[in-house]
Amino acid sequence: MKTVRTIEHDLQPTTMQLDDLRVIGIIVGAHGLQGAVKVNPLSDFPERFDALQRVILAKADSITGEYRVKRVRWSGSLVHIQLDTIRNRETAEQLYGTELCVPDGESWPLPEGVYYISDLIGYRVVANDGTPLGILKGILESPQHILEISRDGGEWLVPFVADWVGRINSAERTIEILNWRRLLESETVNENGESDDH
Repeated sequence: MKTVRTIEHDLQPTTMQLDDLRVIGIIVGAHGLQGAVKVNPLSDFPERFDALQRVILAKADSITGEYRVKRVRWSGSLVHIQLDTIRNRETAEQLYGTELCVPDGESWPLPEGVYYISDLIGYRVVANDGTPLGILKGILESPQHILEISRDGGEWLVPFVADWVGRINSAERTIEILNWRRLLESETVNENGESDDH
């Protein structure tokens, strides 16, 4: 059974930019009459919510405020969070669709071989022999993640699976593609790792 946690912490105001934040959840509704919000967790580490002390809310590409977390309670797959200055249901309902964020420096450390998707955007995509192939411009979510690789004259869509993706080098900001010669012969690769020739 999930625990209920209540805390009180004094926070110093900080000036944050969107680029300094990592989204860990989306507010999907209000809970009760005292202004608690229901959050759909987006983090791979749901236990991180039990340790939250502060959050930053963002919507429509702008930061709407920084809040102290007063109470955290789990209800099924959702987490109910009471924020310090949200005191009624009407105010909480207005936060629907708002992103719940934490400063990037407070992100949980990842196991080896696991990456935050947002960190990979902009990485150079290279062949396993070092040949430049393009730039990672996005990652699509489907039954499995799909890499959107921008290249001269178009783009490639490549499954983020071991058969296609080799070493990811964070120091050099590169992603290695293994079957790159097949890419040169096709426009995209389907989710089964098969070339879709046009």
